[in-house]
Amino acid sequence: MIRGADISIAQLRALLAVVEEQSYTRAAERLGVSQSGVSHSMQALEKLAGGPLIIKSTEGLVPTALGELVLTSARKIVGELQVLSQQVAQFRSDADEALKIGVIPSALSGWLSPLLASFTSRYPDAVSLVLEGMEEEIKEWVESGVINMGVTTDVTQLNLTYWREHFDWQLLKKDEIVAVLPASHPLSKQASVTVAELSEHPLVMSSGGCEALIQQIFAHSLEEVDTFQVDFWVRDTRTLLQMVAGDVGVSLVPTLALNNKPTANVVTLPLSPRRYRNLIAFWPKKQPLNQVGRHVLSEMTQHTDTRLMI
Repeated sequence: MIRGADISIAQLRALLAVVEEQSYTRAAERLGVSQSGVSHSMQALEKLAGGPLIIKSTEGLVPTALGELVLTSARKIVGELQVLSQQVAQFRSDADEALKIGVIPSALSGWLSPLLASFTSRYPDAVSLVLEGMEEEIKEWVESGVINMGVTTDVTQLNLTYWREHFDWQLLKKDEIVAVLPASHPLSKQASVTVAELSEHPLVMSSGGCEALIQQIFAHSLEEVDTFQVDFWVRDTRTLLQMVAGDVGVSLVPTLALNNKPTANVVTLPLSPRRYRNLIAFWPKKQPLNQVGRHVLSEMTQHTDTRLMI
């Protein structure tokens, strides 16, 4: 049985885009995400639905009977979301200056929570909503007008044309990607570890974000990309760390994602060469940041050395 709470708008949008565009590549371009992101959304949706939703035929990509059922509801839900977006835009006025912000979990718990708490203690009515979500969810919220600003991993290079057309953004922070290994692992005593060395062991991957970035790290580091294989997918960082501690596999994780997480029986090592992700704040090009948004953005960036963001 499908639980509605398990299905995301991103998955439904992916299904609609694939059917309408008749191509995973064109669907990714339309949605402004990577092709692997579309494939992952489709796989997750089919798993929830309990069977294939699209099959290849001589006529192209054709919905199955189950797919037609899901498509009918997907069109209604996405259509209602578009109506809601229009209503939200109409509801806005110049007098509504409170900021609504969405932040990925690692940046919120590992960095921004104290900053936002300090800001709201000084300006109690300045921020009316802080939502925690994954990269694709935050992008959806910004596009639909649910929030004014998103803080997420810099994925602009995956579809730069789309991002330039729809958003403005600013670099905020550099966050190192580190290897996470069991304390008993043979590589754990090294000063650093290469991606090639990690590829020889089972890989646990977080499906909560950074998949595209980590896949790029492997693709750029391995002579044969086919040697890159994800053995286990998990959504929660705590679960990922528990699996690594239990010697299920190794992983790559942003440093901020490890803050306030249990790391018993786990060792973190820098990659050789070192790898980083950039965090950005972004907002709709058609709806520039208001005064409060510019103030919060200034608080985020005042201690950041943008020369390091390469």
